[in-house]
Amino acid sequence: MITGVVNANLEAVVQLKVRKPGGVETEIEAIVDSGFSSSLSLPLVVVKTLGLLRMSSGTAKLADGTTYPIEHWAAEVEWGGSWRPVLVSGIGEDPLLGMHLLTGHKLEIDVVPGGWLEIVPLP
Repeated sequence: MITGVVNANLEAVVQLKVRKPGGVETEIEAIVDSGFSSSLSLPLVVVKTLGLLRMSSGTAKLADGTTYPIEHWAAEVEWGGSWRPVLVSGIGEDPLLGMHLLTGHKLEIDVVPGGWLEIVPLP
């Protein structure tokens, strides 16, 4: 189980550990984004600090319909007590936790400032 809170801006956030495969880890605060279909996004400054390996590039279609160039990086995220490989999108200024990483889980959020967030594996 992964837990988090709803902040004063009504963003559901979780603390996650991320690392280069087998490398030094860092803790990030990621916003749960149900409109983000990938696994995880990180600002490029975090990608470079961790020394992640670039895997591919392409474009992303944003919510407003515009397209944006994007690069993808290999990383691992601590998820439910073990390290899980993920493809990180290097975009934006805030880390985002997307729906691909939430696949196979139940997400519950009390949407009030200070509310509780819980991510639980489905049976």
